[in-house]
Amino acid sequence: MTAITPFAAGSYTTTRNTTQLLALKNQLSTLSTQLSTGLTAQTYGGLGTGRSTALSAQSTLSALTGYAAGITAAQTRTQVAVTSLTQVATLGSSTKTTLENGSQSTAVNPTASKTLAQNNLEAALDALNQSAGGSYLFGGSNTSTEPVVDADKILNGTIDSNGNTLAGLKTAISEQVTADLGAGSNGRLTQTSPGGTTPTGTTLSTTQVGITEDTSARSTPAFGFALAGAPTTTGSALTATYTPSASGSPASFTVNVATQPAVGDNMTFTLNLPDGTSTTLTLSAATTEDATSTTSFAIGSDTSATATNLSTTLNNALKAAASSTLTASATARSATNFFSASSATVAAGTAPLRVTTDANGEPSYTPGKATDTVIWYQGEDGNSDPRSTQSVQVSATSTVQTGVRANETPIANVLAGLATVALGMSSSSDANATAIYNAISSRAQTLLSSTDTSPSVQDTVTELSLASTRLSNAATTNTATQNTLQNTLDGIEQAPTEEIATKLLDLQNRLQASYQITASLSKLSLVNYIS
Repeated sequence: MTAITPFAAGSYTTTRNTTQLLALKNQLSTLSTQLSTGLTAQTYGGLGTGRSTALSAQSTLSALTGYAAGITAAQTRTQVAVTSLTQVATLGSSTKTTLENGSQSTAVNPTASKTLAQNNLEAALDALNQSAGGSYLFGGSNTSTEPVVDADKILNGTIDSNGNTLAGLKTAISEQVTADLGAGSNGRLTQTSPGGTTPTGTTLSTTQVGITEDTSARSTPAFGFALAGAPTTTGSALTATYTPSASGSPASFTVNVATQPAVGDNMTFTLNLPDGTSTTLTLSAATTEDATSTTSFAIGSDTSATATNLSTTLNNALKAAASSTLTASATARSATNFFSASSATVAAGTAPLRVTTDANGEPSYTPGKATDTVIWYQGEDGNSDPRSTQSVQVSATSTVQTGVRANETPIANVLAGLATVALGMSSSSDANATAIYNAISSRAQTLLSSTDTSPSVQDTVTELSLASTRLSNAATTNTATQNTLQNTLDGIEQAPTEEIATKLLDLQNRLQASYQITASLSKLSLVNYIS
């Protein structure tokens, strides 16, 4: 009789035993591989239901590793930027303090202040050229170009690779000062002496003194002094007549010495400056006075002689005010204008402004070009928030902004303030040294206050410090998340050695027993069974 093998007597048992032995063998192979590799499976498919969790964890861990690298680099850049800006703020504050202390001294020392300011300016410019990891910090989104030209080129100018002569800050300030002072070095005012003829054609008597402003004084932008209004006088000897500007005609005034003034009688008038400030001059009658006086005039032998003395003192006073207050204003304005320029503004044809003079001697501003003027800032510029020019991804949904530009207004003002002192202070031997010192000090301190007013350099330091804190917090959070995910992933992918060894030993014992029983059964026969 022919038997069907799958259904033959004993076939099921044999098949089942074979299947069980093969399963045990496969388990042995799997456990041996897990023990040698330490991994639960060699493929994600072998992880079973844990494969989705493992894949998600691996993806997140990879992203966290990238975030960590970006955060580390950004922290370095931010910390160096904070250190550099803190130095700039300190340099500005120390110069401001020195100026304040010098103003309170009986004998000012302009040379020391001038030297200190120039050294601090050079140090500040160097601080703004700092880099980290091969990337410049203060050029906005442009990290490959040195953002600030070196101090010597900024101050003294240079010749570019095409042979063009580029004017530096010294030249720009000189042009501005010359334009503001005018040919008479008195703020572009025309002074008419007793008996002379005014610019409008009026002939003065021998007891009259006249002042006429320049047409540029009331233009936009203005140059030199402008008359703020009618002079005031005390006593009855001095009388003033004021003619306001109208239909393009400049303002003017005349002072008449009607009778001999008493000692102490005076005239006072105010002059407006192009920066919106003003200065007031008072001239008083005295019994005798030095011919170089800027505040008093001698009462002469008659009204004509007194008028002549008044004219001399008026001329001295105007020149003294021009050499101090007006020159300080021109220096500060030019420095501020210079440091407001960048490669972007020059491309737009807006800055820095250079002063030119026409055939009639009237000054005007002309936009500087990269081919004739040093452009101190070479980094990226634009209307965007400087912080947004550099950002680092710290998580899937969060970024931290760490950008900064060297030409931000508070920083540029500090540089302009330092330059104003460095280039505007006179020598100690100047007869008007104290007045010049005080005028320069006043203008420079206003600019240097950018270290402690809002917005200030310190505000930028604070913003970057907060960004650094956010980076640190993000790094801490990411590390904690990374540890948690890694533990979860290890629980899925890693095979516990002790557990695998125990299972392997148990499996070996079971398999050995199965082999022994199978071997015994294979030798079993009817004879052996009966015996």
